[in-house]
Formats: sequence, structure tokens, C-alpha cells
Amino acid sequence: MDNLIPMGQTIAYLLEAFVLLYIAKLVYSKIFRKVDLKTELYVRNNYALAVAVSGYFFGICLALGGALVGPSQGWQADLIGIGLYGILAIVLMLIAGFLCEKILLPSFSNTKEIIEDQNLGTAFVEAGMHIANGLIVLAIVQGEGPLVSGIAFWLLAQVVLIVAGRLYEMITPHSIHDELERDNAAVGLAFAGLLVGMGNIISIAVAGDYSGWQVGLQVFAMDVGFGFVALYGIHKLTDVILAPGISLGSEQVKQQPNVGAGLIEAIGYLGGSTLIVWIF
Repeated sequence: MDNLIPMGQTIAYLLEAFVLLYIAKLVYSKIFRKVDLKTELYVRNNYALAVAVSGYFFGICLALGGALVGPSQGWQADLIGIGLYGILAIVLMLIAGFLCEKILLPSFSNTKEIIEDQNLGTAFVEAGMHIANGLIVLAIVQGEGPLVSGIAFWLLAQVVLIVAGRLYEMITPHSIHDELERDNAAVGLAFAGLLVGMGNIISIAVAGDYSGWQVGLQVFAMDVGFGFVALYGIHKLTDVILAPGISLGSEQVKQQPNVGAGLIEAIGYLGGSTLIVWIF
């Protein structure tokens, strides 16, 4: 009998999480993309939209993890907390998607590329942005502090992700935008890995309990600065260790782009950033 109560609470939490995912689906299809998901995914077999939507849902699941883990405050308080953080996560994901389209990839319409052209490269980048944000929100929610400070650091994290995207464009010999516009899935996959890797490192910078603006901003700046240096090092080491004698960037922009090269680079960022998170 004692085990039935926590099992019942777990089922209630899961049901609420699925309700939130359903709300997230409606918001995505009715407000953000304004698209019939059923037709696109199962009639047109739009793999690009499937990638983008999967990244969106996975990011929200990660964000919900911050409300689900940790000690219980009582099942009623837990349900209220999960609901509030779930709605907040959906709103933040929509803002992140808007920033991805208008600032990170301003040269074309993500909606057109993903829906009409079924551009996998653009879909990978958008999915990477959502997953990065899921990691960041997860870290913020797990700490203790006022909601205002959490949102402020989330906004700072968006600036960092956009700067990371600009710096990545600078250190690559090719134009990210041009390659994505020609539906280059390899370049999009590598870029997505960079965003998730940076999101992983930013999660270190925003994790922990709130200890004041001055200390928080100092820690954030130091961790982000270290993250930029670390990811640049990972960018170089991935070529040397995982692809000796081969330029992964050159492989990604051949006439027939090598998607495997994009995946290898992405895994380099994911693996390297995960090791850094574990060390910290």
C-alpha cells in the first residue's frame, strides 16, 4: 500500500507532462509554424519538420526535468510547479525559435525552408537551438532563486548562443547561410552540434542557487568565456583525433555533402561539452 501512493503521484506527474506536450504541439502548429503536422509528417513525409519538431519536444522535456527532479513539496504543489514551469518552457521555446529565425539565420525564412523545401540542414539548426535551450532552462529551474533572475540569465544565454553562431561562421571557411540555403544537411548538423554543445556549457554558467547579480554575472562571464575557448579547441581537436588527415569542414561542403562529417563534428561538440559538464 505504501508503494501505491508514490506510484499514483508519478502517474499524475506524467499525465500532466503529456498534457503540457499536447499544449506545446497546439502552440507549435497553430501559432509558431501554423502548419498541419499530421499532413506534413505522415502524408508529405516531411523529414525536416520531423527533425525540427523532435528538437522542440525534446527541449521542452529537458526543461520539464527541472520541475520533476528534486524533493517533493507535496503532490499539489508539485503539480502546480510542473504546470507553471511547463507553460514557461513552451513560451521560452517559442521565443528561441523566433530568435533562431530572425537573428541566428536572418537570410531566409526557416518556415519556408522547413515546410516547403524540406530543408534538413535548417531543421537541424532549429532543433539544436531548442535542445540547447532545454538544457539551459533545466539548469536554471534546478537552482533556487527568483524567477526574474532566471529569465534574465536565460536572455543572456540567448545572446551567447547567437554570438557563438556568429563566431562559428567566422572560423569556418564556408558560409553557413549559403550552405544551409542549398539544403546542406551536413553543415546544419555540425552547426546544431555546436549550439547544443554551447548550451551544455552555458548550463554550467546558469546552474546553482542565485547568489546576487554581481557574483552571478561574474560566474556567467567566466564560464561562457571558458566555453568559447573550449569549443574552439574541440573544433580543432575533432579534426585531428576523429578525422586525421581530413578536413571535416571541406567534407561538409563538397558537391555531395558528407553528412557523416557533419555528424562527427557535432558529436565532437556534444562529447567534449558533456565531459566539461561532468568535470565541473
